Amino acid sequence: MPWPSADHTRSPTAVAPGVSFGPRWSATAEQQNSQCLQCHGDDAARHWEGAHHQRQDLSCVTCHDIHITGDPVMQPATQREVCTVCHKEQQSGIHEMERAASFNPPCSSCHSPHDRQSPHQVMLGNRSAGCAGCHNLVAMADDPQVSPKATSYHKVMAQQDKSCLNCHVGIAHGTAEGVAAQVREARNARRLTLFYPGQSDSEWLLSEHPGSQPLRQGSNCQQCHRGEEADMGKALAGDGVAAVSRDISIGFARRGDELEIEISWRGPADDQDIALMWGDGRNEAFSSAGCFAACHSDMPGMTRDRGQQMDKYLLASRLQQRQIGRPAIVRDEAALARLREAGNFAELWRVKLQRQAATVETATVLAQLEWHPATLVTASASHSDGRWRVSLRRQLQGGSGSLDFASAQQMTFGVALHGADRPGGKHWVSLPQTFSMGATHTDFKAQ
Repeated sequence: MPWPSADHTRSPTAVAPGVSFGPRWSATAEQQNSQCLQCHGDDAARHWEGAHHQRQDLSCVTCHDIHITGDPVMQPATQREVCTVCHKEQQSGIHEMERAASFNPPCSSCHSPHDRQSPHQVMLGNRSAGCAGCHNLVAMADDPQVSPKATSYHKVMAQQDKSCLNCHVGIAHGTAEGVAAQVREARNARRLTLFYPGQSDSEWLLSEHPGSQPLRQGSNCQQCHRGEEADMGKALAGDGVAAVSRDISIGFARRGDELEIEISWRGPADDQDIALMWGDGRNEAFSSAGCFAACHSDMPGMTRDRGQQMDKYLLASRLQQRQIGRPAIVRDEAALARLREAGNFAELWRVKLQRQAATVETATVLAQLEWHPATLVTASASHSDGRWRVSLRRQLQGGSGSLDFASAQQMTFGVALHGADRPGGKHWVSLPQTFSMGATHTDFKAQ
């Protein structure tokens, strides 16, 4: 059994913190970090304000385990296992030599987790120690496989203002284009991988899911799971599900006072429908979890399904969820009206597919699906050569009680595809995606 670290348990003057740490607690990252900074703000974390991880709203315990001796992220042999939970592209190791990954230098030999230093700045401070662990300049000078020109160039390393990155930019993890940025650069169009979600409902995500605490604190699912969609679909599907993921292409454009969306994917003619669900920044739960915020354990096919045929809904609409021996208690209409006024709702667009046509319906998601008498969206669809193409148009300003795309700085959306070859499983879904009419740090933009 691992024992708590001595520094965190044996100080005779220490007072138990008023903040609880760990995945089941709801203290914000700032509240947790303020406790750590009382001691570490003068040493390891003295440049934490404005650091890369601080701006991503990470807490110290996201990476550090304070209850064991030998914190894994502090040990060279195990540090990589912690860092690559989020930085998945680096799982292949230095120079993409995965078979030698266990011999790689620790990530912190080039990267500073506690401030804004670039790898070049870190390597200037330690004289490129991460590279020198394998590449010995003295030995290389006498190595016949190293060209005389390279041997001559390597002499500049005697200068204090030079690191290996002066010449070898991008060599550690491949080219910059080959490594996905942790902060997305907005594009008008890109490919999305939809995955089989199994019974991943909102209740599980906010409690038993290992990432429940960051999610409750406002982190988006992509912070940990970007690029893992196909693997997640495989893990959640189990045996008997052939297609665990499907790829779509989606693009956005502004056409006057309308938003135009083009979606295409390879699939059979009997795919049933494709849906988009939207929320703006006022709906915090939806901003974090996207469509999963409207998917619950008491809905059809989920873990607590009791045959009630529950619609999609948001937790904010409930005073009490349905459980065995406990009925659901929905907020009264006055309270629901206040939630709508505050923007605490989602908007669903559902396109029912036909080979050369489409019908579309829209709804507000709060206590249930409230279908609109007149759709907010127009749509067309066609299927040819094994490929679906769907076009949608919506007024930027949708009117009272609907989302305003013209003024919202950032919106969140999710995509769900329902196919005839998905009996029981029903659909494939996307991770929550961010959108704006022109910002730079969202997944998508429209111009």
